[in-house]
Amino acid sequence: MNRSEVTRLKKKALLLVFPFLFLLIGGCVRIEYDATVHYDQSVTLETTYAFRDHPVMKLLNLRLDWDTWKQQANENGYATRDYSSQDDYEGMVLKKTFDNVDDLQNIKEEWKTGPAGILVPPDMKFDVKKEDGIWFDSYVMNTNLDLRLDRVDLPGLNLSGSPKQLAERYVRQADIRFNLTVPTGVFVEDGTGLDVRSMKHVEWQVYGGRQNNMMLVAHVPNVKAWIITGVITVVLGLVAFFVWRKYRQNVGNPDKTSMRSRIFGAFILVLTLALIIVTIREELTTERKSEAIRQAAQTDEFIPTFAVHGLLGTDRTFLRFSQYMEQRGLAKDGALCTVTVKGAVDCVINDYSSNRPIVRIEYEDAEASLNNQTKWLNLAIERYKQERNRSFERMYLIGHSMGGVAAANYILNQDEYIVDKFVTYDSPFAGTRLANFGLSASNFGINTGSPAIRDLSPSSDGLQAFQEKLETWPRSVQVFSFSGRGGEFNLIEPASSLLLEEYTNNIETETVPYDHFSLHRKTDVLRDTGKFLYEFTNEFNPVETN
Repeated sequence: MNRSEVTRLKKKALLLVFPFLFLLIGGCVRIEYDATVHYDQSVTLETTYAFRDHPVMKLLNLRLDWDTWKQQANENGYATRDYSSQDDYEGMVLKKTFDNVDDLQNIKEEWKTGPAGILVPPDMKFDVKKEDGIWFDSYVMNTNLDLRLDRVDLPGLNLSGSPKQLAERYVRQADIRFNLTVPTGVFVEDGTGLDVRSMKHVEWQVYGGRQNNMMLVAHVPNVKAWIITGVITVVLGLVAFFVWRKYRQNVGNPDKTSMRSRIFGAFILVLTLALIIVTIREELTTERKSEAIRQAAQTDEFIPTFAVHGLLGTDRTFLRFSQYMEQRGLAKDGALCTVTVKGAVDCVINDYSSNRPIVRIEYEDAEASLNNQTKWLNLAIERYKQERNRSFERMYLIGHSMGGVAAANYILNQDEYIVDKFVTYDSPFAGTRLANFGLSASNFGINTGSPAIRDLSPSSDGLQAFQEKLETWPRSVQVFSFSGRGGEFNLIEPASSLLLEEYTNNIETETVPYDHFSLHRKTDVLRDTGKFLYEFTNEFNPVETN
């Protein structure tokens, strides 16, 4: 075998290994697609691939050969340049102009020879519908990007066991963004309603996982209708002008225009403009928009909310939460599932009718370790599904104090369900120094040395193991974290209760002037939580643009 054949085989091996590496280091991948549509219907696509140095790459002794990827891109007709950023991402940018939108179908084949081929599942479908209007024809596209490891094509690789689990965790951190810019006159939106600030530009943030639903709505002017409208407007304007000229002389003073003729002429113009504006607005603001994604509680999909109490919590920890949501018709107190010290679960179903049941989880041992609480939460969820006799794929999770940490640990270690939304109330994700004080006091016979207290110490093995997995936090989960800053002392530091900010940009945080033990019962906190959980679906996950 000569040297050229060896080199060719090495490159081929790199092509096979690259997709696996691409997934494995998902948390350090940045991909951005910028598409610009021109008046002649051609499309310029600029794609950025960038990576940040990662320990896994060093462990596998792999380095990326950007020259190889550039050569392949050039062969496919792309112009390329190097990319680097201040936050240590390095890679390349590819740019190519396609004659029309249909030609974009070719990129699926082209990408198979490049680093992004892994992001195009073979069965990905686009559902496009046309809605005819008077002045605008609307094109609506729906798609779901399923980026789980099992849904993509990995030629030559069959991952299983621990390597597959590791790759699954890291792919959830891939940072992928789609940007679309259209010419003046065309309006675009992401399905949540037309925004004056972004009528020419729309963005989506996509995450590794299965819940990446996207909608694109493009409102294209109907040229014929606009020409007819322009002609009618000119004719009505001329009619108004001649009416004004004929009747403009004031009977008492011929040199002055009569008030009646002024009003009449202005009325014709205002009526014409109002008719045009109202009908255009009606076309661009249909029922599909904002109201279609509001009031998720009224949809038919069954999505339970599992509520987990914290250290020394009881079945009443989230009772006020359930009552508040019931009073506003957002959700029902669906069940109470009690977990014994031995892990046996007893669920009492309170409501069989609601599609938004709140399931309160109670641990008989409210001072158990983080691992036990996580395991018991899983058992309670499965028992509830069995008792309720209702299957579901999506769920919401809320947790107070250590319950939020246990719920987060559950999210990191499960892949059966889509956890759409997660709310935490002053949860010590980085532990609390007061736990160290409690452990010290236990040496003097004070009962503060429970497994939960030990795990809440910032240096505990349980918390360290949890924090090591946070690097693979699934950013498809929408997070709302509350931090309490009230009372005589602050039990949990903001750096601990808001720690998830460091691992996801799909998060909203709020610091409230309430103490640790009461913030999850306060009316304004419950109001914000209800709005986050139940008044809006996450059918779309747009990035707000200015």
